Amino acid sequence: MSHVLVAENHVSSGGLASQVAEALYNADVKTRMTRIGLPDKFIECGSVPTLQRRYGLTVDRILDVALAVA
Repeated sequence: MSHVLVAENHVSSGGLASQVAEALYNADVKTRMTRIGLPDKFIECGSVPTLQRRYGLTVDRILDVALAVA
């Protein structure tokens, strides 16, 4: 495994990405990991699509990041 990409519709810090990082560490898997998620701060309100676009949680953005780290 050369790279792990974790995309979550939540704050990355302390969320799914943190659990994945811990699981990789515990399994002694050494690989790079990229997190896509919400910043760890208060965010404005809005519709889900609006917030997904604002914070890079769209399919296109996730695909761009995945291709960039491949």
